[in-house]
Amino acid sequence: MSQNNKNNGLLYCNRVQNPNPNYEVPKTHTTRLAFIRDLVVKCDQVNIVKSDEAVYMRPALSRNKIFYPDREKAMRALAKAFCEHVNLVTHQVQISLTNAANQCGLSTISQAEQEKAKADPTYNPKPSISRASRAFKDMIDLGWIVARKDWQVWDKDQGQWLDKYYEVTELFFKALGITPERVEKNRQNRLAYHKKKGGLLGLTVSQLGNMSLSEIKTWCRLSHYRRAFERLKDKREISKAKRRTLTKTPQQQRDIAQQVVIKRLGQDLNHTPIEVFKALVNQEVAKMRSQAGYSPPDTIAS
Repeated sequence: MSQNNKNNGLLYCNRVQNPNPNYEVPKTHTTRLAFIRDLVVKCDQVNIVKSDEAVYMRPALSRNKIFYPDREKAMRALAKAFCEHVNLVTHQVQISLTNAANQCGLSTISQAEQEKAKADPTYNPKPSISRASRAFKDMIDLGWIVARKDWQVWDKDQGQWLDKYYEVTELFFKALGITPERVEKNRQNRLAYHKKKGGLLGLTVSQLGNMSLSEIKTWCRLSHYRRAFERLKDKREISKAKRRTLTKTPQQQRDIAQQVVIKRLGQDLNHTPIEVFKALVNQEVAKMRSQAGYSPPDTIAS
């Protein structure tokens, strides 16, 4: 509920925007493992925040009071999302904290960000995930999550951190009522499957057969960094395409595409037929418009 601050007339909010965050399993997740399904069901059946493991770890926290309902709901929603995306071999959670916050309804977009996006079609509003970040920190303090500082990577070119790498711990499963024996059994079964079939993050059967669990974890962590850099590269390409497309006329877009093709061909341009050149320009224009989500004026529905 927003109220007026009597001191300076500013608006403030004393309630969270989404009082009931929840994670819904996407309908596209049709080939889920039975153990993953059980974990997600357990999240609905068990209040992980009030489990014996959580109460036992509370004295180690900087705050001794119980978690208030909004924080408790945020932690339970994140736990459910983490269960759906946990790797049973490495226990890495294969979803970024930002995406988890978005899917749980824990992210917000400020009025200032909305106004920026409204004023500039090429601007992507940045969501705030402070509520999810605070819940995530509490989960680390409770010993459910490991996110070591030396696991995180800073992108110097973009001036930002890569998506956080983190893993769930044995205590996380215990808080859900899952025994360590069952967790280890599923890990070994899944590892045996990958060693027989291959396909774990590009590793072949022979490579997996010669790797220890710690080596597999290191490989997966490095793969996480590579994928994160690729996602940032794709985002830069999309932003560049938006700047080239959304603020330009169709003819200006084609002018830009022509220059891109000329630069790409280099000296081969002299040996390229005009029909091939036109086709390459058309492809570049289509690529720019697709990345920017642009529709030519004559195709926009009235």
